[in-house]
Amino acid sequence: MVDSLVFRNLQSAAEVRQAWPLEASGYPEDEAASLDALLYRFNAAPHLFFGAFTSSGDLVGYVVSTQTSAPLVTHESMSTHDAQGTTGCVHSVCVASAWQRKGLATKLLRLYTESVREYNQRAEVAVNRLALISHKYLLPLYEKAGYRVLGVSDVVHGSEP
Repeated sequence: MVDSLVFRNLQSAAEVRQAWPLEASGYPEDEAASLDALLYRFNAAPHLFFGAFTSSGDLVGYVVSTQTSAPLVTHESMSTHDAQGTTGCVHSVCVASAWQRKGLATKLLRLYTESVREYNQRAEVAVNRLALISHKYLLPLYEKAGYRVLGVSDVVHGSEP
């Protein structure tokens, strides 16, 4: 089922608008990005907004980041984009509920990392590392996708620990 999907960068504001319901249902209200925040991230860093689409063009999952000059996710990097930054701050990894528990998030993260590497070959400023903050129960997902746990973040985002 996951193999039938098309993986690519989002290409328009209309596709970002498809992402917002996934964001709103995938995160608690105090953690979910607004549509305006998603549009900002797309406009600032379209090379870091990557999705999984059905053959009919429906977005069923995505990963979105912005860049920062800091080595890790900071409070500031949660709402800004530094085009000269070499760290990609992963803000959201969302999968439609009907597509969850099918390996899509893992595949998305792996292909996203590959997409960033491909972008780096032609980029003026390369993204040398991807960083994120996560709830503890999601760490196995990120580790399975090749990410490493570096410790507890100083950033607190939302009320859920």
